Amino acid sequence: MIPGVVPQETAEEFSPPYKYVILIAALITVGGFIAAWLGGQGILPINPSVALGFTILAATITVCCAAVVMQGTYVSRMVNYGEMEIRFEEGKTHFDNEEWENALLIFTELAGPKMNHKRATYYAACCYERLGDWENVKKYTKAYLRLKPRDAEAWGMLARSHKSLFEYEEAQYAQERAETFLTR
Repeated sequence: MIPGVVPQETAEEFSPPYKYVILIAALITVGGFIAAWLGGQGILPINPSVALGFTILAATITVCCAAVVMQGTYVSRMVNYGEMEIRFEEGKTHFDNEEWENALLIFTELAGPKMNHKRATYYAACCYERLGDWENVKKYTKAYLRLKPRDAEAWGMLARSHKSLFEYEEAQYAQERAETFLTR
């Protein structure tokens, strides 16, 4: 793990469900309009103008607070992304210099256990391919294809790994997928 980088699992614990904030703001707005209408009809003993004003104020405060929290979440991650990008460039330099083991250490670190860093996962698979570790080529390529399923080059790499592992049906399927995306 990169020092100072919040693990993905920890970062997800702190992020509020923003779709619920939108739902709450919509409910406040609709409820306020209904209350103002009922007040205007004389059914509720409230001033419709005050009800509308309070509704707009409450919905605005709800949305603004959610926006501030969301912005703070993104800003706190920007430093981590910068560090990860520097680390990725270091791995890419090793890769370009054909230092497969050094590059692989960095790319697998960046990919993490969830393998959700798209470029690092792809380059880790490429390093494993250069090293002839076909099981890991297959593992990392499949993880990459979950993130970017229309990559013809990755499907070709997956086909080569299956073929090297004597998994000919899977290799044929992966090769057909590669050819499908090459023609598009």
